[in-house]
Amino acid sequence: LEIRNLAPIENKVNLNVLWEREVGNGIGYYFSRLQPQVSGDKVFAADRQGLVVAYNLVGEKIWQQRINTGGSFFSAGTSAKLAGGLAVSAEHVYVGSEDGRLLGLNQETGAIDFDIKVPGEIIATPSIGDGMIVVNTTAGRLIAYDLVSGEQTWIHESDVPPLSLRGTSAPLVANGGVLVGTAAGKLQVNIADSGLVAWEATVTTPSGATELERIIDVDTQPVIVGANVYIVSFNGALTAIELRTGRVIWKREYASYRNLAIAGNRIIVSDVSGNVFALDVRNGVEMWSQSTFKGRDITSAVLFNGFIAIGDNFGSVHLIDPTDGTLAARLKLGNDKDKRFYAPGVVTNNTLFMQNAQGTLFALGTE
Repeated sequence: LEIRNLAPIENKVNLNVLWEREVGNGIGYYFSRLQPQVSGDKVFAADRQGLVVAYNLVGEKIWQQRINTGGSFFSAGTSAKLAGGLAVSAEHVYVGSEDGRLLGLNQETGAIDFDIKVPGEIIATPSIGDGMIVVNTTAGRLIAYDLVSGEQTWIHESDVPPLSLRGTSAPLVANGGVLVGTAAGKLQVNIADSGLVAWEATVTTPSGATELERIIDVDTQPVIVGANVYIVSFNGALTAIELRTGRVIWKREYASYRNLAIAGNRIIVSDVSGNVFALDVRNGVEMWSQSTFKGRDITSAVLFNGFIAIGDNFGSVHLIDPTDGTLAARLKLGNDKDKRFYAPGVVTNNTLFMQNAQGTLFALGTE
């Protein structure tokens, strides 16, 4: 795949580092979707090894917690393999692991209030709503737990194809349902109270002669806009679906395993080749495209101070004008893949928080 070199640009706005902190050892070269989260006046971040840290919004550490992995007198234990999260409720910050642990840490103290054994790997961010937390495992199990007691509320099992991507869709709890993409190329909606399937919609179908060509994973989190839900598949189907009935409204050929973003009446897609597209939410008509980042394995987009923010796998953060797709700013925060950005940031109080693979948490602002 061609890697597009970045031509110099004239920044329309200054993107700068407000502060930065080291959060353990990051994720290294492992697959992970660990990303910072904010709740009120706190920002939370974690590393793969098991360190979870809370800061206030000016970068002062409030607490840190090391997830125990069962070491002995002569051994400090192994990596906690944190991979799914972070997610926040009113009182807790949650994270999942490849070893099938769902942990709930007290937001105020960092104490571990929940440590639930889950039947399967958690490598997608859990979703919180309707008094429960829902996880989607790599084994095709969608599981809901009570937020107060930690007890399992229901479980739904789906078949997983013999060959699929190393990833799963993060569920979305909304409107009395749990929406999730599947490895079988579908958008599935489960009733939040019972876990029963309300409807399924086909996002994409297999094509090609080999198992590799027939991968149809839908690994992105659904996005709701008004009465419709939007989702995109790995093999090239961005689909708009009526939320109430599951009827497909329109479908366009875009391929991604990165979450969609919404900017006004535009859907923002970061595709598998590193291109960024904006489509009209009403009809799927392409409004603009940006090919500057081809081959740079960009993150999902996030809205930040009137711009679209993305990171790339060489350690740069870019701002894009959502109206026409032109480049508005660039900030180089690394020069190799050790410092790559692998997950989208999170925004609060006009500050963008992003974490790189080495573990550095950046607070970014514009002026």
